[in-house]
Amino acid sequence: MKEILNANALQYSFTHRLNPNAEAMEALLRTWIETDYNWLPDKMKFKYGKTGMGHCGGCIFPHASMAQLTAVCRFFIWAFTVDDIHERSEPSEIERIRKIAMEALRYGNFISGEDIFASLPQMREELLAIGSPLWLDRFCDSIDMYFDGLKQEVGYRVPKIFPEFKTFVDIRMKAVNVYPMIHLAEAITGTVLPEIVVKHPVIDRIEQLTCRILAWSNDYFSAHLEKDKDVLNLVLMIEHESGCSLSEAYVRALAIHDADVDEFLQLKQQLPEAGMFNEALWQYVENLQLMISGYLHWTLQLTERYKKGGHPSEDLAKLKEAV
Repeated sequence: MKEILNANALQYSFTHRLNPNAEAMEALLRTWIETDYNWLPDKMKFKYGKTGMGHCGGCIFPHASMAQLTAVCRFFIWAFTVDDIHERSEPSEIERIRKIAMEALRYGNFISGEDIFASLPQMREELLAIGSPLWLDRFCDSIDMYFDGLKQEVGYRVPKIFPEFKTFVDIRMKAVNVYPMIHLAEAITGTVLPEIVVKHPVIDRIEQLTCRILAWSNDYFSAHLEKDKDVLNLVLMIEHESGCSLSEAYVRALAIHDADVDEFLQLKQQLPEAGMFNEALWQYVENLQLMISGYLHWTLQLTERYKKGGHPSEDLAKLKEAV
């Protein structure tokens, strides 16, 4: 598979930066794995220790303070856990998880003692501390959208049926769960932007492109692991739809990714006038650019998740079969 996947082909004209708090965050996250998430299967905990979620937060948000990074990574480990455990769950079970989580995060109504929800009270408190009630509402909207995508994915993933390409893109943009990270990039600036700014067509498109670029990057590096096991991957979709070789599918996927990056950089030079929010808006879009390059650096250098045996999905599948 190594001769098909050229890891060095995916590059950016802009560089990444590293958060000075990343090492401390990685150490803190490892303590969470052994305390707050000690209920997970041992193999899953071991792999999460190799995932580098603290480094992920540090790469994606290099300007975050330790308090901001703590809120980010508390969300990260919860989101990773929900996604890994429930990527093949029945839609009714996903909906149950969604309802309980949304009650907790949106309204502070904590109605379940299940382990998977135990971190939500503190998560909500920390998110409000780095944002605002208005911002948290937008953040929760994006998590709601993620759960919609997760439910839609199951209808294709479990029977291994490829959707139409347009349907795939729509589902992927929801289920990849990048929009919460996009909102976190706004919170890191220290300024919550007004609705009129974030709803501007240029900003809306920049956010869409950020989501697409990170989704395609993820798909590029995980296609070799998901081949014959999953269908909701850009590379595998291209291979299926066009009938081309997997090697050619990688090339075509890279072209889609690169076109999105080019459009992102063009739109970055066309930001709308935002008055007193001009500086915060510029910082926000700059944070999105750093997110893109930081995610690539983390993927290539600081995680085992996209290497053979690094993802817990197979272990979880075997565990469910044994129950």
